[in-house]
Amino acid sequence: MPRPLVYDIPKIDPNNIPAFFEVHVKQWSRQRSLPSRLLSFGIQKDEIKPLLDAFVHAVTAGELSTSEGHHTYVLSRFTHHLDDGDPLHAIDAIYTTILYTWASETAHSERLRSAGISQSTINRIRALAEAGDRLFPAEEFPDARKFHRKIIMHVGPTNSGKTHNALRALAAAATGVYAGPLRLLAHEIWERLNLGQIVPQGVDEEPPKMTTVETDTAPDVATASRPTNPKYVRPCNMRTGEEQRIVDEYAPLTSCTVEMLGLRKEYDVAVIDEIQMLNDPDRGGAWTIALLGVCAKEVHLCGEETAVPVVEALLRDTGDEIIINRYQRLSPLYVQEESLNGDWSRVKKGGCVVTFARSNIFKVKSAIEAQTPLRCAVVYGRLPPEIRSEQAALFNDPNSGYDVLIGSDAIGMGLNLKIRRVIFEATSKYHGTRDAPLSISQTKQIAGRAGRYGLHGNDQPGGYVTALLPDDISHIQKAVDAIPTPLKTARIGISSTSFFAFSLALPPNSSTKTILSAYYYISRIPAILRQQKINLKYVEPLCNFIDARMANMPARDTIMFLLAPIPLRDVAALEVVQKFLRAYQDEMSVDLWEHLEGSSLVAALDGVERLHAEDNTESVTSVMIAQLESLHRAVMIYMWMTFRRPMAWHCVKEVAVLKLRLEKALDWGLRALTKLQPGKDWERYVKDHREKAKGAVIYTRQRSALEKYLDLAQAESVAAPIDGASATEPCRH
Repeated sequence: MPRPLVYDIPKIDPNNIPAFFEVHVKQWSRQRSLPSRLLSFGIQKDEIKPLLDAFVHAVTAGELSTSEGHHTYVLSRFTHHLDDGDPLHAIDAIYTTILYTWASETAHSERLRSAGISQSTINRIRALAEAGDRLFPAEEFPDARKFHRKIIMHVGPTNSGKTHNALRALAAAATGVYAGPLRLLAHEIWERLNLGQIVPQGVDEEPPKMTTVETDTAPDVATASRPTNPKYVRPCNMRTGEEQRIVDEYAPLTSCTVEMLGLRKEYDVAVIDEIQMLNDPDRGGAWTIALLGVCAKEVHLCGEETAVPVVEALLRDTGDEIIINRYQRLSPLYVQEESLNGDWSRVKKGGCVVTFARSNIFKVKSAIEAQTPLRCAVVYGRLPPEIRSEQAALFNDPNSGYDVLIGSDAIGMGLNLKIRRVIFEATSKYHGTRDAPLSISQTKQIAGRAGRYGLHGNDQPGGYVTALLPDDISHIQKAVDAIPTPLKTARIGISSTSFFAFSLALPPNSSTKTILSAYYYISRIPAILRQQKINLKYVEPLCNFIDARMANMPARDTIMFLLAPIPLRDVAALEVVQKFLRAYQDEMSVDLWEHLEGSSLVAALDGVERLHAEDNTESVTSVMIAQLESLHRAVMIYMWMTFRRPMAWHCVKEVAVLKLRLEKALDWGLRALTKLQPGKDWERYVKDHREKAKGAVIYTRQRSALEKYLDLAQAESVAAPIDGASATEPCRH
């Protein structure tokens, strides 16, 4: 999308917004992209200039800059919404929203008619302005407004005990839900509740001696014993966008990712983790919806102190009671002055290396194990949850022989890990097109995992942080020392109700992209909210695909596909996904293997499994890994759909088994592909790095909750064979 404005954005004085608003409106009205946009919104070509002229005259005359106008047109958005992303597009959207709000008011109808604007156009403007009116988002959740909710905020730095206290309240609740940012975290809480590892709130006595249960959920890696306390076991199911674990159909507790939080079910206690993510440009809308919409008597919000002002503003008119509990870090954190200077032999027991490229994880593991006597466990997003959990348990167990952890940035989001020292392999992360420095918040979260209170026994309390390379130390030190800035805004995303309202208000047969564009440019939201990021240029291929292949879909289905993680840039995966979607459109029934049989991607999976069975690591190629990743993306779309349209996407068990096969093959294939010899290979890797631095649904009913959990874990292990072609056929039918 071309940049809509051509001037540099000056610093806008929040005490004198009209100085910007009135001066720049004429320049905004003359931008090239505006007429075509208004035309797509249903304004006739010969009416565009008269409409803009009337609006510019009203603005420059100061008619909209009164005290009442500041409130009606939410002029404060000019100062609140320009702090990140593309401020030029934000300015464009704010002006367009104000235009539609102003032109929709009855008081200006005669002026518009006198300027040559037809009544039908005025009516369309009003319909669009009404469709986009979200000035009071809390009212969109009437079920939650029936409650007088108690909102308890637990805010503080990493390793301060804030989440621990919230989880104890959940463990004591008759019914409840945990909603977190990662599948990894949802799985951890699910596991801990089912094993009785969380002592309920109100229990003062010391917990009885725990027994240990051996689980064999990852046949190709070492296993660790899991502590369990039957006295505190709470049956809990898990639900994420990719998988579902049912221990008991009627389990009173649920652990889920935020996007999967049910807003129609009533709970006694809800825990929403990492609440500061309501400001995240891509996912923040899910936290805002969870905060405003969860139907719970008691809502625990865990996260950073920075989120407090935004939460208070969002809940100001809800009638909810807000209690803020502030926490301090329970153990000191030290940033070491010296890095490893690129030398992995300086890694010590209890260290955790954090890398932001999945391909680096096994390179780092190989280098450390080659240069030291230490063994490394690994934790990253693509590993099946059971394997990740086992790896974390191995690292935490001082007698397991696994002394070092290699992880992705997922370790920054609350996993229980006995980390003595965090080592940043880099302080930048790839974001789609380029490397970008880690934010202060991200750096603090990851660094703060070192020295977790109570997990190091009688050792000296505290944790240490360093980096692989010297140049990264200053970034880490600045981030750790920084005082976090309070968040100014939260995010809000498009809803099916809004999408449907805009589709009715726009001209007939408007494209999906036009509907999204109208939502972005016309919606009136309070100053405390910002639109969740919509990259219209990026979603255009998806919009075109929906319009061409899936015309006349209900609004709910269109929104579902827009939110689905469809791999538009992966040609091989997209080819498979298109077959799925055509079957859904034509037959309302999508058979998994009917559309996968004969695929080169499945042949690649069979081939890697055969190589695994033969222990033939030399024949693994990057092309094979790329094919597995493409198939995994397509499979995840199918699984994503099973939780939203289970009658049509009905191969629930088959897709869960295939997913586990893929993840196991990917895990082994990456290990084989990334084996490095000490010496030149690692030197080349460090040099390159320096240059760049710039499951199955199983129902059990009659046994104890603990037995059900263990049976589920064991069953999922058995369902993921690793012995090559012989394991293929039973999985397909």
